Amino acid sequence: MTGPVASSAYAAVRGSWGRWPIGWLCGALYVLGAGLIVFEFGAVIRVFPGAALLAFVLLLITVGAGVAVLRRVRPFRPPPRRWAWSGVAWGATAATGCAIVANTGLQGIWSKTNGIEFASRWAAALTAPLNEELLKLSGVALIALGARQLFRGPLDGFFLGAFTGLGFQAVENWTYAMNSILSGGGVNGGTDVLRSFTTRAVLTGLGSHWAMSAVAGTGIGILLAHDARPVRRRIVPAALCVLTAMGMHGLFDAPLLDSVAGIAAKMAVNFLVAVGFFLLLRHAARRRARAFLLSSRTVLSIELLTRRSRHRALRGVPPVSRSALALRASAYLDVVEEEAANSTGERQRRDARPGN
Repeated sequence: MTGPVASSAYAAVRGSWGRWPIGWLCGALYVLGAGLIVFEFGAVIRVFPGAALLAFVLLLITVGAGVAVLRRVRPFRPPPRRWAWSGVAWGATAATGCAIVANTGLQGIWSKTNGIEFASRWAAALTAPLNEELLKLSGVALIALGARQLFRGPLDGFFLGAFTGLGFQAVENWTYAMNSILSGGGVNGGTDVLRSFTTRAVLTGLGSHWAMSAVAGTGIGILLAHDARPVRRRIVPAALCVLTAMGMHGLFDAPLLDSVAGIAAKMAVNFLVAVGFFLLLRHAARRRARAFLLSSRTVLSIELLTRRSRHRALRGVPPVSRSALALRASAYLDVVEEEAANSTGERQRRDARPGN
């Protein structure tokens, strides 16, 4: 792992949320969203504090497990913690709180225009894909603009979307648990919370909001990618990502296949779509990174490509030198990730080869 030390994009944006107005805007919207959630469920919390606390603990477990998995499967290295947790916070507060208000209004429109019977069956499937996906996606866009150097391409969009959807998913599970207490008459709130959590986390969790927002976030990654493609060539694929996410959400809420097996099948479809996006994006990023590391344009080692190869290289040096080498490798990875995100640069280099 040798070569010139790249200027660290991570250091360059350190503290950006305190310096940039967009950070203050996000903070204000976090507070607004949290306030709307408390306003909506404050009475339930006061009457059933024990059950509400249990639901909150389960919320924290869901978020912790989800963040750990997403950080681990991200190629090259985990994302910066502030970057990831900003997405979780947006989904958990701003997006969820505003969705409570927006969904109530739009569902009322469906009831007035198409009748109560139609709305009772289809309002959720027509409302949530519009309101919730756009609210979550707006947070992905704001955070991406606030940390522009870290947000390099579609793969970053996928993961920031996944973190945002995870936050939304966890708090939505909490709201369903609160509603289950009321629908059960408050007789056995703890059991109602556990039953709701089991259904939401186990049966539908793998194909829920994290998957939808990951796909939609890929579109933001395409729009803001660090390459030279003109905007007109980005709009269509970005829009297709968002529409795919909305379709996944519509499938999630559609009053079709309402049996346990049917719901599991719908969640499997959503999960496989998200995994398919991830595998394609990861393959493309690793291919570009490998091509860069094996090229004559750099003296950086191919050992930078994977966590395993980096750990193996670190084990091969004296313990006293490992910390310094790890810091240099982290700086080198900025260069590798930039190259991995730059599909235009790869295409231009390929076209410039003799015989093309």
